[in-house]
Amino acid sequence: MSFTEQIVLSILQENKKGTLNTQRVFSRIPETSSISKEAVYDALLSLTQKKHIIQASKGQFQLVKPEKIVRARVIVNFAGEFLLKTPEDEIMRIGQNYFAKSLPEDIVDVYYKKNGKRTEISQIKIIQREPRKIIGFLDVFNGHAFLLTGNTGYKDIQILGEVDGEFDGQKAQVLVTDFPENSKYPIGELLSILGKPGVHETEMHSIVAEFGFQSHFPQDVINESEEIPDTIPQEEIKKRKDFRSVKTFTIDPEDAKDFDDAISLEYLSDNSFKIGVHIADVSHYVLMDSPLDKEALNRSTSVYLVDRTIPMLPEKLSNNLCSLRPNEDRLSFSVEFTFSADYNLLDTWIGKGIIHSDRRFSYEDAQERIVNNSGDYAEDLIFLNTIAKHFEELRFKNGALKFESRELRFILDEKDLPTKVIEKVRFDSHKLIETYMLMANQAVAEYVYKLKVPAPAFIYRTHDEPPKDKLIEFAKFSKLLGYPINIENERSLRKSFNSLLERTEGKPEADMLQQMSIRTMAKAVYTSQKTSHFGLAFQYYTHFTSPIRRYPDLLAHRILFEYLNKRPTEYTESHVEAIAKHSSTMEQKASDAERASIKYKLAELMHLHEGETFEARVSGITEWGIYATIFEYHAEGMIRLNDIRFEQFRYIDSERKIIGKRSKKSISLGDVITVKVKKANPLNRTIDLILIDF
Repeated sequence: MSFTEQIVLSILQENKKGTLNTQRVFSRIPETSSISKEAVYDALLSLTQKKHIIQASKGQFQLVKPEKIVRARVIVNFAGEFLLKTPEDEIMRIGQNYFAKSLPEDIVDVYYKKNGKRTEISQIKIIQREPRKIIGFLDVFNGHAFLLTGNTGYKDIQILGEVDGEFDGQKAQVLVTDFPENSKYPIGELLSILGKPGVHETEMHSIVAEFGFQSHFPQDVINESEEIPDTIPQEEIKKRKDFRSVKTFTIDPEDAKDFDDAISLEYLSDNSFKIGVHIADVSHYVLMDSPLDKEALNRSTSVYLVDRTIPMLPEKLSNNLCSLRPNEDRLSFSVEFTFSADYNLLDTWIGKGIIHSDRRFSYEDAQERIVNNSGDYAEDLIFLNTIAKHFEELRFKNGALKFESRELRFILDEKDLPTKVIEKVRFDSHKLIETYMLMANQAVAEYVYKLKVPAPAFIYRTHDEPPKDKLIEFAKFSKLLGYPINIENERSLRKSFNSLLERTEGKPEADMLQQMSIRTMAKAVYTSQKTSHFGLAFQYYTHFTSPIRRYPDLLAHRILFEYLNKRPTEYTESHVEAIAKHSSTMEQKASDAERASIKYKLAELMHLHEGETFEARVSGITEWGIYATIFEYHAEGMIRLNDIRFEQFRYIDSERKIIGKRSKKSISLGDVITVKVKKANPLNRTIDLILIDF
């Protein structure tokens, strides 16, 4: 680069806005310089040719803005369009032509420039691609096959090797391995045939596979579990606190097969009492880095679909050795609380024990005894319920949120078709167990948190404050409905959320506002960091009480046992953090799988009612349609605005409502409308509705 070019380039670099012509550049060169106007013009043309500057319009020059690079992940929206998601969760929408050789979940570098409000993309470069397992439909001809992928965002996948023609049209899982430059299609290997689409078993297996879980355990894992002795050696019993003579029972769902927690109650002579929370000692059987342990970590959680459980541990452990079954000795990891007669906590003991459950209660059985004060253990259950209510009230007084989750249960006929869907009722017996589990989790986290050792590795369950942008948006909407909330500080926020639930109790908008409140919250996750739990208003919290179905609980047991025995743990903080992140990811996938199975069954149920009319509540409004939930079946479907023939609607984003251009009538969140089921597609898990009246 010549001296004149350097001078001209520096002048353009100093010019922050707009363009400069030859005369204006020349005017900024010191008068003492011997550079001529012609030399300036020649330098501008040379710099343009070298792409240091551009000629924005005839005779007007400006600096080429340097490209920026952002790393992002390729994702696909509900319409099958490719989008980019940055590490800060910002969504970037760019032209679909940039994704010619991309696959969903690719990690890419995006090269771009900002030109005013416009973002100009020059290229996206694929940095990382992991083989992905995809579900689709087989199209087989002459031994060759493609996987038809629908709206997953994938192009149809060419399958390597021959595929038998008898599988044409069936659902299958393929491992996508590459997208060669010289190929129109990604290529992959056939992993498994799932079966005929629309068949119950096929669809359930498809959901399990879609979210990255396995229905069956590897043979070495099965072998290891089968080799574990069924009896408990006397030398192991001697190492433990013996609770077998203490009154103990379990309370679980009617159809539960694994019982990982039990409650014991012991009355003392001075009217004080002990309540024990006994958790299955899974860590005694599942040894670190064994095949069992590696498989449990890979799964990280059990998965609960509408008709089955995909367990984290093989049946011998989950339904037998680690299940606290009645009338059998079982190993436990226990937290025993000693309370005074007026419910003050006097002492907490944490350690390994052995228990003998006297009775297995379902939630309904326990509730019947609490309500009617009759039946075996009724007096004990009523006493435990009274104590639980006392501590529940204290928790709410300290700012814990009073959210209640909603669960659905399906009644299936002999062909596994849904005939009815029921919202599960939460009894005092549910809250009783929940309260004691919360107390045990908190006690364990507090013990580790306060250890006098430098930064001990441990796994915590954390829940951050709601993101400010979501909070502001919810506050605006809540105010529109006549329920202003105070989000000024954490204390006001907690009080406002609970007050909102109380003020709306029994009102039509109650469920909708609660669901929106929950969506406003940050997600609870696992972490190695000592952080608090916003929703529970706990300074320290972990998961300790479900090691049969959650790997973080198993990890907490292992590390806790080392600390109780004054030994350093083998886990480093970075190791725990990696497990925490993986477990959080798998927890979300399990939740998505459960929702997918519910959506499938709801779509299957509503398919039987196509053409019928129902009352529904508006649960969401967008510029393209109305989401409404049918009261009778708890099924949410969508009304496309383009399908409404008798009225044209205008969408008002700030008020989350639409207004009819002719009638001036509006539809808002929470409104009751009349809808007809247009079409329900179980394979896509979608329900299309038609608006009849509003």
